Amino acid sequence: MDTFSHAAWGWVALRQRSRRVAWWGALAGAAPDLLFFIPYAVEQVARDGVRSLLLANEPGMWTLGGPPLPPLLAAAYDRYYVYSHSLVLLAAVLVLVWACGARRWLWLGIPYGLHILMDIPTHERFAVQPFFPLSDWRFIGLSWGDPRIFWPQLAALFAALLWTWRRGRRRMP
Repeated sequence: MDTFSHAAWGWVALRQRSRRVAWWGALAGAAPDLLFFIPYAVEQVARDGVRSLLLANEPGMWTLGGPPLPPLLAAAYDRYYVYSHSLVLLAAVLVLVWACGARRWLWLGIPYGLHILMDIPTHERFAVQPFFPLSDWRFIGLSWGDPRIFWPQLAALFAALLWTWRRGRRRMP
């Protein structure tokens, strides 16, 4: 799915705690993509300039039958994406956070994990490896831009946002 939808789902996932926590949830929901894209973008710009980032916006880029991936983007999958989209590594980080006594931050694992789980069936070309490094299993799903995924996801997201907004308004005097 797109990063903005992940951020919105992260916001919804933690909205019942407070508005402030919901914004942290939005950031945690977008984090797996940001942890992939930001280092890739820095490398790409340093190597080929800002205009080179536009290559990733070619039509069909994210589908299996699309144009060839730019080499740096394909390499970034192995350097960043498999790490940022791993449930195994997320669990290890959460155990470390818990062991260090920073338990109040554990709730950030909810939107982060939700992001990974939602990406498994909605990625075609950059298939998620949720059990990396223990396994290289991946599921080749439909692209998140496919109308069979995009519109139902968008409808569910708007319904969830409306539900949390209405529920939040009932609590206020």
